[in-house]
Amino acid sequence: MKKYIYGTVLIAVIVACSIFLSRPPEVGERIKPMTLAITFRFPEGYEFTRGAPFVLTWRVETPKGILSVPVVERNFNPFISPFPLVFSPMPGSQSVILNARLYYCHKSSRMCFQDDFEVHVPLNLDGTQAMPWIWDITPKKT
Repeated sequence: MKKYIYGTVLIAVIVACSIFLSRPPEVGERIKPMTLAITFRFPEGYEFTRGAPFVLTWRVETPKGILSVPVVERNFNPFISPFPLVFSPMPGSQSVILNARLYYCHKSSRMCFQDDFEVHVPLNLDGTQAMPWIWDITPKKT
């Protein structure tokens, strides 16, 4: 009796393994990386603070309002203009949300500030992989 049970279990394991290993690979929609060429623009009289630790994070938003996890851009330097942000949006993404911590100074008063800025950039759905974006920075009033 035990031979039949062990034999049945062995055959079931072999069939399950063969089904699992012979299934076709999952083919999903390939995510092509996009480049967002960001140009930062301050009002006249303001400029970036040299040597400050700038931070840029991004995440994408789908039509249902689902947001991806924020990703930090490690090579961010606002002095590079335009700054090339390369990212891979989720399939169906409609916008990328950028968050930047910027350090800037007012030239005439020589006062320096640090603020966080956020912008929603609608994604180009026509298939182009490079997209220019001018980010007009408006200093916050205190």
